[in-house]
Order: sequence, then C-alpha cells, then structure tokens
Amino acid sequence: MSNASAERAMTNFQRFAYAVGNFGVGLLPSIIASWAMYYYAPGEEDRSCLIAYVPMSLIGVMLAVGRVAEALLNPFIGDWSDKTVSRWGRRIPYIIIGTPIMVLAMILIWFPPVRGESLVNAAWVCFWMTVLSCAFAAVVAPYLSLLPELTPYNGERLLLSSLMALFEVLGVLVAAAGAGLLIGAYKCGVFGFGAQEFNGFMLAGIIFGLASLVAFWITGFAIREKPYTPAKQVTFAFAAGAKEVMKNDAFRPYLALVTFFRIGIDMVVVVIPYMATIVMGGTENDAAIAQIIVLVGAVALFPLVNKLSLTHGKKRVTLWGVFGFVAILPLMFLIDKIPGLSPMAFGYIIFALATFPVAVFNVLPRPLLADIIDNDETITGMRREAMYNGMEGLFTRSASGFAWVLSSALFAAFGYSSSQPLGILLVGPVGGALLFVGAWLFRKYPFRT
Repeated sequence: MSNASAERAMTNFQRFAYAVGNFGVGLLPSIIASWAMYYYAPGEEDRSCLIAYVPMSLIGVMLAVGRVAEALLNPFIGDWSDKTVSRWGRRIPYIIIGTPIMVLAMILIWFPPVRGESLVNAAWVCFWMTVLSCAFAAVVAPYLSLLPELTPYNGERLLLSSLMALFEVLGVLVAAAGAGLLIGAYKCGVFGFGAQEFNGFMLAGIIFGLASLVAFWITGFAIREKPYTPAKQVTFAFAAGAKEVMKNDAFRPYLALVTFFRIGIDMVVVVIPYMATIVMGGTENDAAIAQIIVLVGAVALFPLVNKLSLTHGKKRVTLWGVFGFVAILPLMFLIDKIPGLSPMAFGYIIFALATFPVAVFNVLPRPLLADIIDNDETITGMRREAMYNGMEGLFTRSASGFAWVLSSALFAAFGYSSSQPLGILLVGPVGGALLFVGAWLFRKYPFRT
C-alpha cells in the first residue's frame, strides 16, 4: 500500500499547475449558483437596497436555459477534444481560448440593463448565462480530461484529486466568503455609486472572474500534454462514440449518482442565501459563514477520505458520503421548529454535520471516473477522456439547470418569505430524496478499489 501511494508520474510543480485550474471550476459555478437567483429575484425582506429584475416564476427557467445549452454541448466538446490534433495537444487549446470568453460572460451577467422587473433583463441573464455555460463546457471538459492521462497510479490520482478538491473548495470558499462579504457590505452601492449603478454583486463578478482567468491560464500555459500515441487516435464517429460510452457498465451507475447528486446539492446551494436571511434571521454574511463552516471542515477531512478510500475502496466511501447527505438534508425542514434552539444555531449545526459528505464528493468522483476511463481503454484501445467528461456534463449540467427550475418552482408555489417559508424548508427533504435515488442506482457500480 505504501509503495502504491509513493508511485508518481508528476513533479510537485506539475501537480500544482494542473490542480490550480480547479479553483476556477469551483469559483464560477458557485458564485452563479449561490447568488444569481438571489440577485435577480431577492426575497421581500431583502429589498432595502436590492430590487427584483426578473420575476421568481421566470428566473429559474432563464438560468436553466444556459445549463441545458451547456449540457447539450458537452458531448460534442468531448468528441472534438478527443479528436483534436495540434502542437499544443488535444486539451490545452480549449482551455486557453475558451477562458476569456467565459470570464467576460461571467462579468456581464451582473449588469442587467433595466432597473426593475423586465423581460429585457430576463433575456439578458438568459443570453449571458448561455454564453458562460457553453464556454465553461469548452474549458472544463478538456481540463478534467487531462487527469487520467497525467498519471496512471491510483495513489497519485487520489492525491492529485485531493489537491484539485482543495483548490475547488478554495474557489467555493472565495465565492461564499469573498463574494458573500462583498455583497453584504456593498449591496447598496460601492465607490459612491447607487445599488443599481455599481454594487457588490458587480464588483464580485469582476474580481472573481479575473481570478478564474488567472487560474485556468496557469494550467493552460504550464501543463504540457503527453506525446501522441495510437490510443489518442479516436476513430469512433460522434454518435457511435456516445453510444459506446453509455454502454459502459461502470459508467451508468456512476452517472446516475452524480446526476442526482447535482440536482440535490445545487438546490441546497441555491437556497442558502434565502435560508440564512429569511429562515435563520441573519444576513448575507451568515450565508457566507455557513458555507465556510462546511468547506473548511471538509478540507480538514480530505486526508481521512483519502486514507479510507485506499483502505476500504472508493465505492464504499462514496456510499458513506451520499447516505450522510440523505440523513442530514431533511433536517433543514426542522430548522425553525426545534424548541429551545434558535434557527441560526440549528442551521449552523446542520452545516457542520455536512462536512464529511462534502469532503467525499469533493475528492472521489474524479478518481472514480478515471478508473472507468482506464477500463474503457482496455475494451476499445482508445483514450476517450473528454467524451466521458462530456457525457457526464450532458447529464450533470442538465441536472444543475433543473435544480434552479425546481427550487424557483418550490419558492413560487409554497413561499419564500418569513411569513411563508415552506418553499425554502422543502428544499432539504427534496434534495435528500433525490440523493437516495442516486445512491440506490450507484450500488451497481462494479469496481471496489
């Protein structure tokens, strides 16, 4: 076991240069998931400075359009990337060229053109969310596809995945703490401007968009892909390649798990600002603190997850994590119903309990998928990393969009105010039920190591 853990194909600098790109993978989606719906459709209690730009009944659909477009594009990006031949390799050109487009769209999302609810704003956020999401697919699917090629060693893959997870959590922390604190401090305006002219949301979009650019370009300019081999000559046509991927007996249960996970967890991420400000009786800063508690605790548990996976296998530890979520998320329904315990205190307890499941799902999906891709090469003789990441993206990005639609539908139907908070409270039980379905389907995943 110790020898396996010591095997390496990368220098420490190469590990860092590759893993730092995952900062952008964590940062951009987290800011959008945490704050975009809240910005465009704030709760009644949050409108001292904020105004509604898009009706709650519409905003979830507008945001989801971009996710669906990204989902549909992902398999094509995977196919194109697998078949790309250039002096830079198969993956790097997408990272270098796609990142600036992605960052520009990220910034413009926070600058709606009309003050007040308007279909123009709905079209604006829908368009730039679609550009952002498609560019994100063009960058991230090739980026993640580098992992199985960079090292064949299980121990190094777990270590590299843990380092990637660390940077991803750092990105999410920056989105939660940095953006949350900027928004809380400057939602009424910054640099002498009014709330609708230049506010903390806009400032966060600019700062953290540029930070993502730096992270992805470090990977793009510092990592060199391995030389061409016959395994990189992918001869499947797109339709045949996609069909072959879906025939993989290991990939289907993995795909079911990550798809249902994405719906459930993205619903929770969307609800956190509403939960903190409306149900827990706090502010945007409390939403940031709640996420910090989860993520810092998860980072502390990364070594434990790594050790447990080497000892008990990645499948078993993944199931421990998902059933942890299944038990914890329904507690959100009780957040304002425990005698003698304030909603704020109970909310923080729930977030603290989630640290181990969050650690598991930050570390293990990438090594699980790398094992699936290695198995595919033994069957087909081809390295099709990007097609697998693209097909995963087709399902998970659609799931992420569905999470916005389902969340906004719950809010619109059951309420999202202090007098009618049922829509907010239902997110936890619904998310837990979805994760249970994913765990049930994942039980057929065949690899134990």
